[in-house]
Parts: sequence; structure tokens; C-alpha cells
Amino acid sequence: DAHQVGARRLRQYCPCAGCVDEWSGNRTLDIDAVPEEMKVVEAQPVGNYALSFTFGDLHRTGIYQWQYLKDLSTQA
Repeated sequence: DAHQVGARRLRQYCPCAGCVDEWSGNRTLDIDAVPEEMKVVEAQPVGNYALSFTFGDLHRTGIYQWQYLKDLSTQA
């Protein structure tokens, strides 16, 4: 079952501590400020459980677990 998530959505919902407050869980990144033309320039596996992306703005600290990626692909 194939799922797709666009680069902009991946960047908007980056789960790293720089984009989400570690204590409250509130998103600190302004998702509307992420450009429409955001690109993924590199994707790397993280063990057998996740992917890490490098984006066009050179942000690269998020670790996207498989279930999180699936959830992003099915949410509006």
C-alpha cells in the first residue's frame, strides 16, 4: 500500500526538538513560513525504523519513524 508525503509537508511537520518544544509538544516552527517549493535534497535510513531528510533549507535533524510518515500521508 503506497503512501506519499510532499517535501513541504514533511518539513512543516518535522518532529525534531528544534521544531517541536520538547516539554509541551507544541510545534515551534511556523508551518505557514515553509515555502511551497520546499524540496528534499537527501533521504537517509535511520536503522530499520525511520528516515532522515535533508531539506532545501538545509534542515536535517528530524527523524521520521515509519508510522509517523504513514500518519502524515493519511492526514489532510
